[in-house]
Amino acid sequence: MDTLLIITISGPDRAGLVEQLAEGIAANGGNWEHSRMIHLGDRFVGLLQVSVAGDRQQDLESVIRAVPDLDVLIAPTGTEVPVAKSERILQLEVTGSDHPGIVRDIFQAMARVGANVESLRTESGKAAESGGLLFHAKARLSAPPGLDIERLRANLEAIAQDIMIDIELS
Repeated sequence: MDTLLIITISGPDRAGLVEQLAEGIAANGGNWEHSRMIHLGDRFVGLLQVSVAGDRQQDLESVIRAVPDLDVLIAPTGTEVPVAKSERILQLEVTGSDHPGIVRDIFQAMARVGANVESLRTESGKAAESGGLLFHAKARLSAPPGLDIERLRANLEAIAQDIMIDIELS
């Protein structure tokens, strides 16, 4: 029976690192299913979901952990792929002047109504016009079927006015 593994990696970036990981996974009967990888600061950071036959799991883990200069965390998630839920999918986009607390304020409002973050991407950089820092976030959220979207929009608009950011929810 296959086991799903969530593998977190972090290390100095270098050419061939992803190929080395992919080779080790394939050589041990693993299937690279989902991943997110990015260069942050001076590190290459990644999250991978890999499935592997239970009798090959230890070998696959050993090969991944043996990659030089790579910090690795491996967590088995269980033996079954989760069944898709009948939740509503929402897209959220946030743009505004960067300052501490934006992510906290927005996602507190999401958590209060039961919305779950499925993916989140944030970045900040210099604004073209002012030269100040501009914050931008995109998120994919799942929400329970009974979620009151208009109430959520009102809560988000209040936050947006309070901290001077633009929020789009679709």
